[in-house]
Amino acid sequence: MSLALYAIADEYRASLYDIQNTLEDVEIDDEAKQSMIVDTLSDIKDTFETKALNVASFIANLKLEAMAVKTAEQRITQRRRSLERQVEWLTDYLFCQLQKMDLKKLSNEQLTLAIRNNPAKVIISNEDEIPEQFKESVTTTKVLKSQIASAIKSGESIEGVYLEGSQRLDIK
Repeated sequence: MSLALYAIADEYRASLYDIQNTLEDVEIDDEAKQSMIVDTLSDIKDTFETKALNVASFIANLKLEAMAVKTAEQRITQRRRSLERQVEWLTDYLFCQLQKMDLKKLSNEQLTLAIRNNPAKVIISNEDEIPEQFKESVTTTKVLKSQIASAIKSGESIEGVYLEGSQRLDIK
């Protein structure tokens, strides 16, 4: 029967607990105690280590697959951008040619081409000359986390924040 990694870890802890309770009740020498502990836990530990390394291999494969997907995404993004640039260029080209021919509208069973006027847009030539009634002040606040971390590490106490350490698993 194949156990999940967490089940093996639980079994290992339970075995350690059982051995500890057994050794408290039995009078044997230290060498026999050591032998009993090693014999009981070595199989469980070997199984755990094998399973843990297999999980790590799976993680490494997933990372490689994610990198391959990212590379494919980048290629697809480049292709999309290329197509968008081509559409823009051809649209501009067709627009110019229709204007040269003084054609405002052209159609067939599938398509209709029409040159239309766009809504007027505001062009700002000098922002300083615009009256205040047409301006709005916007204030943004940015928390400088790196400076807060440095201040706390140097012993300063800052209300509303704290440093939180964590661990990670490196698989190489």
